[in-house]
Amino acid sequence: MDDTILDDNQFWRRAFFFGQNSISALERRRHDLTASPAASIDHGAEHWMKCLFEGAPLDSDPGDKMVVLKNGVVVHEIALHRLGAETLIGRHPTADLQLESHRLGMYHLVVLKVAGRVYVKSLDQDVGVLLDRKKLTGKAPLALWDGAQVDLPGYRLEFVLSGVAKPAESADGALEELAEIPDFFYTPPAPPASPLLANLVDERASIGLWSEGTTVLKVVDIIDEATDTKTFRLAGEQPLLFSYRPGQFVTFVLSIQGEEVKRSYSMSSSPSRPYLLEVTIKRVPGGLVSNWFCDEVKLGDRLSVKGPHGKFSCFEYPCSKMLFIGAGSGITPIVSMGRWINDTGADVDVKLLASFKSAPDIIFRKELELWSARNPRFGVGVTLTAEVPDTDAWDGFRGRVSAEMLRAFVPDIDERHVFLCGPEPFSHSVTQLLQGMGFDLGRLHSESFGSGRSAQGTTSRKKTLQFTGPTHRVTFANSGLTVETDEQISLLELAEANGLEIEYSCRVGSCGMCEVKCKGDVKIDKECGIDARSKDAGFVYACCTWAVGDIELQA
Repeated sequence: MDDTILDDNQFWRRAFFFGQNSISALERRRHDLTASPAASIDHGAEHWMKCLFEGAPLDSDPGDKMVVLKNGVVVHEIALHRLGAETLIGRHPTADLQLESHRLGMYHLVVLKVAGRVYVKSLDQDVGVLLDRKKLTGKAPLALWDGAQVDLPGYRLEFVLSGVAKPAESADGALEELAEIPDFFYTPPAPPASPLLANLVDERASIGLWSEGTTVLKVVDIIDEATDTKTFRLAGEQPLLFSYRPGQFVTFVLSIQGEEVKRSYSMSSSPSRPYLLEVTIKRVPGGLVSNWFCDEVKLGDRLSVKGPHGKFSCFEYPCSKMLFIGAGSGITPIVSMGRWINDTGADVDVKLLASFKSAPDIIFRKELELWSARNPRFGVGVTLTAEVPDTDAWDGFRGRVSAEMLRAFVPDIDERHVFLCGPEPFSHSVTQLLQGMGFDLGRLHSESFGSGRSAQGTTSRKKTLQFTGPTHRVTFANSGLTVETDEQISLLELAEANGLEIEYSCRVGSCGMCEVKCKGDVKIDKECGIDARSKDAGFVYACCTWAVGDIELQA
């Protein structure tokens, strides 16, 4: 960029000693500014009349634009093609866009158009400007992207820049994370209180029911559960009842960075509370979707959800005594089952043992304490695996789950069905532990959160595979395609690499959506949930099956 653009004084000199070529707002939906309308801003009617008499097309959709909000209301909507190379914004009467608010500077910031890109630069040294809730600190203008939000005292600028993606990382030192954002900056207003919706009780028979398939849900609440974990509460766009089995999961079909991505997450909600569906997502370092959820999803967003799926549910194995064991985000399907048991007053004796790194990492801590306090047949124990300082008051278990811990917490463990969920290493360790204790593994029901649940869903793009070891021929009977594979690539991955569609959801052998008929020698993962009847009929789950000879698939 030209160095003259970085000179703040040029804007002041131009304002005081030269004339201004002011901009006109494309549409002024509502004017509630405290000052009189600035001469540099046309009302929507004025713009319409101007277009009419000049013979210019009246574009109802301005395309790329800058939207100005105050108290959640759009006060200006300005097409970017009508902005000059420099647009000064502030309280001064000669500013291109004059705004009035406490702590807003005379010339507070400038919007620049350079070589087809849009930039923003703060001109106020005291209060400053926020970009996506981080303070602009660099002296150089910063490039904006589609959906960028620039906050000023009392106002927000939202930019629509089609095709301009947010960079993976901002320039070093350009943005500063504030420990606390001053209250004079723009704050989105709280959503209006909803009516009591008494019709949801009186007219329940007419409310739609979701029990399978794909639907679009809106985010109605976001709850911070722990330092790196959030619960996303979802509801139908119209009142909707959710029917599923506690412990099951759903698959989100998302568009991230222009790619279709599918991710499966267990529901932490319970069908005993049928108007809402909740998923609780823990941030994973480098995780594409978990970080996208925690950073980008906001109230009012619409998300496409497919499901429900999975057999990890207490409904599948009814019994009078249960032991739930969970670690980290593996607690989510267990909480779903726990909520069902507590909400319905089920006649079940339950023990729940949860493992977390430290006290701040405990997800659903208050709810677990409430269950333990109010239900004498629902015992809760928590163990912390990290070193706990002597100064911290902690009277629960410490260390990794062990045989001694289990015998102390659940003396009658051999009488119970065990439901185990957590990261793969944790689940494997506890399974080995139970086996060493002589526990009947036929009474163990587990689900692991592993890499298989985080696969991208773009299946139409062919990929080149690298084979290791012996290769075999796979014929896809429905498409007439024959390809080679090795013994390390799952049948689902092989189909995707060759541009073939096999429906899937969980990718860990739980849901059965990728079930296909197969002839030939295959290897099936021992954790695969396919039942003996399906295997005897010649079916496999493509996500957890590998060829060990020449085979034919009905796909």
